[in-house]
Amino acid sequence: MSEGRSKSNKKFMLLSAIGIFMVVDSHTFTAFNFFGDILPYNSFFMPMFIFISGYFNKVDSSTNLLKYLLKKVKTLLVPYVGIALAALGIQQLINLYKLGDEMTPLPPGYFSYMLERTVTVGSPFALVTPMWFVISLFAALMVYAVLKKFLYKFWNSIVMFVIFCGLNMLTVYLAKNIDPEAIRPFLVPLKVMFFLPFLEMGVIYRNHIEKKHEALPGGAKLGLMFGLLIFNMIRTIYLPSPYDVACDSLDDLSGFTSPYIVTPIISAIVGILFWLTFVDLLGKTVQESRFVNYMSCHTFWIMGLHITFFNVLNCILMTINEHFVELLYFDTEYFQGSEWYYWEISPSFKIVYVLAGVLGPLALKWIFDLVTGPVRRAISGKTKAEQN
Repeated sequence: MSEGRSKSNKKFMLLSAIGIFMVVDSHTFTAFNFFGDILPYNSFFMPMFIFISGYFNKVDSSTNLLKYLLKKVKTLLVPYVGIALAALGIQQLINLYKLGDEMTPLPPGYFSYMLERTVTVGSPFALVTPMWFVISLFAALMVYAVLKKFLYKFWNSIVMFVIFCGLNMLTVYLAKNIDPEAIRPFLVPLKVMFFLPFLEMGVIYRNHIEKKHEALPGGAKLGLMFGLLIFNMIRTIYLPSPYDVACDSLDDLSGFTSPYIVTPIISAIVGILFWLTFVDLLGKTVQESRFVNYMSCHTFWIMGLHITFFNVLNCILMTINEHFVELLYFDTEYFQGSEWYYWEISPSFKIVYVLAGVLGPLALKWIFDLVTGPVRRAISGKTKAEQN
């Protein structure tokens, strides 16, 4: 979830762009649903972001943990707070527009409620629900850094991956067998346990697999992808429901429906390997796309603000419905009471929500850079002058 201007690793740039597109698509109940009937998005896309972070993770015994902590605070928590506050402000404007005089002020204790949700579920309020992932990523990176620094002499990636897989399955077992209210205070450490194997998987891929994977001929890569799809199809035969290969609601760990605790990690590995191979096959034409690069560099904005722009689109539709022409099946009352309303005029209209969820945050980021750019350049120039 880098916020850089460009990325030199074009393959992983494209992989992160695909991942964030899937996040938006899943929240429209899959307008596109690429291979989603066999490889459901929710079976792998959050672990895939962790995997990408693991791939770029270089912590070892020489890592200065304080500097590493400050770096992650700067790159993860500061943007998290900024985007959450921006979304809260936009939410109040949306509520004022759609509710008018019926809008109620924030209740007493609302900010305490937001803080409690941030340190448990991971997202302070509904409009930024997907931001739960940032808190989990930050916690997982810090735990991993501490473990690797102090156990570096004994560290073996394969052994640690197996241990982390055990922690992953333990998390699934506990989530399935403990009352949700009892588990709520421990959600962050449990999500760290769930995500740790994917951090190590990224390291293993970088150090031991990537060159061999990239060297496969195109036919072998197609065969691998086809084999992974067949493998997942066979898995669904042995599950009570085909969707049991996926897991919803990772924010509160309430969506594990498979009877087998090993299902989530197998599903994630299959999905990650499939899309890694797909990205390799696409080649440099797509990987060099300026738009894909921009989208990949600003996944944070899309992650945090796409639900907001779904609601901005709904405000436009409500305006058309009330002042210009009646929109068939548009439910103003439902929209006024929920941040998760979608106009269900036709399945194809969900594509408009996907476009709003991707292009809206990117446009806002472009405007933000345009407005603040001169100030940041002036501050940067002043700092450099002082250093000289």
